[in-house]
Amino acid sequence: MIERPESIQRDAYRFDKDKYPFLAQYASIMPPPSRPVIGRDRDMQRLLASLNRPELSNAFLLGDAGAGKTMLVQGASKIDTGRVYVEVDLAKMAASENGEDGVVQMASRIKGLFEDAIKFKKEAQEARLQLAVESEGGQKQAPLELVLFIDEFHLLVQLSQAAAQAIKPLLAESGRRGIKIIAATTFAEFHDYVEKDQALMQRLQRINVREPDKATVVSILKSIAKSHGVFDEIYDTQLFDLIYDYSNRYIPADSQPRKSILLLDSMIGWYRTYPSDYKMDRHLLANVIHDSTGVQVTFEIDGRYIERMMNERVYSQTFAMKTLERRLQIAVADLHDKSRPLSSFLFSGPTGTGKTETAKGMAELLFGDERAMIRFDMSEYALESSLDRFREELTMKVWNKSHCVLLFDEVEKAHGTITRLMLQMLDDGRLSNAQGREVSFLNTYIVLTTNSGSEVYENIAHYAQDDDGRDGLSEYQKVIRRALIKNAAFAPELINRMNAIIPFQPLGYRTYERIIFNKLKRLQKDVYQIHGVQVLIHPDVVEYLVFENNDIDTNTGGARGLVARMDTEVVSPLSRYINKYPDAKHIGVHVKGEMACRNKNIRKSNAHIEVGTVDAKRIRR
Repeated sequence: MIERPESIQRDAYRFDKDKYPFLAQYASIMPPPSRPVIGRDRDMQRLLASLNRPELSNAFLLGDAGAGKTMLVQGASKIDTGRVYVEVDLAKMAASENGEDGVVQMASRIKGLFEDAIKFKKEAQEARLQLAVESEGGQKQAPLELVLFIDEFHLLVQLSQAAAQAIKPLLAESGRRGIKIIAATTFAEFHDYVEKDQALMQRLQRINVREPDKATVVSILKSIAKSHGVFDEIYDTQLFDLIYDYSNRYIPADSQPRKSILLLDSMIGWYRTYPSDYKMDRHLLANVIHDSTGVQVTFEIDGRYIERMMNERVYSQTFAMKTLERRLQIAVADLHDKSRPLSSFLFSGPTGTGKTETAKGMAELLFGDERAMIRFDMSEYALESSLDRFREELTMKVWNKSHCVLLFDEVEKAHGTITRLMLQMLDDGRLSNAQGREVSFLNTYIVLTTNSGSEVYENIAHYAQDDDGRDGLSEYQKVIRRALIKNAAFAPELINRMNAIIPFQPLGYRTYERIIFNKLKRLQKDVYQIHGVQVLIHPDVVEYLVFENNDIDTNTGGARGLVARMDTEVVSPLSRYINKYPDAKHIGVHVKGEMACRNKNIRKSNAHIEVGTVDAKRIRR
C-alpha cells in the first residue's frame, strides 16, 4: 500500500521561469494562513473530501467577497500536507503583455499553465523518488499532486469563451493527471457568468462558503488582537461584539469576517501610530468608522425633541411635522422592519412649501449633517432609456454613502420603469447595479416628493383640528391617497409601500416674512464673515420682497420663488457693490420710493431696492 507522506516541504519548490514560464508568470506557491482559521472545520473537511473523490475531484467555492474563501483554502493546505497548493492569478493572465491582448491569449495561457504544471509535477515527483531512494532505502512514496487554486474563476467565462472551453478537458482529466482544481467566485458572479455553462458546472463540486456567525467572528478578532499584541490593551469586554455589530450596521456592502477584521486592523494601525492619543476602545472604533464611511457613530438622536427640532427648521407645517415625527420615532427606537429601508415617506404639496427643506432637516437630525441627503431630480429620468443610468447613479451613491436620506424630487415625472425599480428597493432594501454588485438600502430613509393632489390641500386645516392629530392624519391620508392614485404617474403599489403620506399646505404671508427675515439675517452674517463688511438692512426690505408687486401662490414657487426674488433684488446688487467698492466697511440696503402695498391709490409703484454706503453710527445704533 502506498502511503501519503506526512509532510511536503512546500517552500522548497520554485517555478523556474525558463523551465516553467507560465507557472512562473501566472502562479505562485500558496502561503500558509496568516492567522488561525477559526470556525471553518466543517468547510475544510468538505473541501478535502472533494479533492479526494475518485471522479469529480475539483471543488468550486461560492461565497460573498470577504467571506473567507482564500483563507479556507489556505487552512485546508495546512492540513493537507501531502499536496502542493498553487495560487493562479487570472487577472494577471488576462492582462496585456508585450503588445499581446491578454484576453485573446487567455486560452493559450491556460493550456500553457497546465502543461507547465504537468511537467513540474513529473520532475518534482522524480526528484522526490530519487531523494527517497537515497535517504530511506527505496521506501515507496505517494504520487505528488498539485492543487491549483483559481480565484475570480468567473473571469474565464466572462472574458474568454475560448479559455472556458480550454479548461473543460483539463478539469475532466484532473484526477488522472494528479492536478486538482479549486475554483472560487461570488454568488452574484457565479449566477451571471458560470451557472449558464452546464458542461463546466458538471466538472466542479459546488461548496457554499457562508458568512461565519457572530461568535466565530468575535473569536477571530480576539485571535488577531492576541497575535498583534494588543489584546491586553483592550479593557472593554464588549469591544469585539461592537466591532461585529458596527461593521454589519455601517459597512453593509462587505461581508464577514473581512469587514470586522478590517475595522480591527485599522484600529491597531491608529493605536500603534499614536499611542498617546488613542486607546483600543469604542471611541477609536467610532473614529475609524467615521473615517471610512463618514457616519458619526457617536451621534445620538433624542427622540423627545424630533418634532420641535423639525418645526424650528420648517415653518408653518405643524401637521406635516407631527406626522413625520410619529414615523421617525419607530426608526429611532429601532423597531422598524429590518428587511426594508428605515422609513419611507411621500411628501405631497405645492412647490416651495418646505418638502426639500424637510429632507435636509431629516439628514441633519438623523445623521448630524444635512450633506447626508442625496437628491435625485426625477424629471431627468422621464425616458425609459434612462433606467440604466438611474440604477447606476443610485447604487453608486448609496454604495459610497450607505447612511443617508434619499430624496426623489417630483417622482411623478419619472418613467414608469423607474418607479417599478424603486418598488424593489422599497420591498427588499437591496438593489444590484449593472455589474451585479448588490447595494443595501437598509440604512437609508426614502423620501419621495410630488406636487400632485393640490386640489385637496384646502382640506388640511379641517383634518388637523383634533387635539392629537390621529383622526386628522387617518382621514387626510385617505383623501390624499385617492387623489394621488387618480394620477396616472403614480402606481398604487408605490403609494401603498410608503410608511407615511405627509401633506404640506400652502404657506401664509406671515411665514414668508419669517423666511425672508431669517434669510436676510443669514446674508448679513455671511457678508461679515467673508468680507468683514457690516450690512444694515432696513425692515422695509422684508415687506417689499413679500408684498410689493408679488403675487405669491403655488404657481410662483412659494418660498422658493420668494428666495429667488431676494437673490435678484438684494443679493445681486449687494454683491456688485462689494466688488465695486472693496474698501467699504458699512453698507445699507433699503427701499427707495413709495410702495403700492402701503398706498392703494398708487396705480404703479416705483419702489425698488437700493444699496449704498451708510454711516457707521447707524450700524451701531
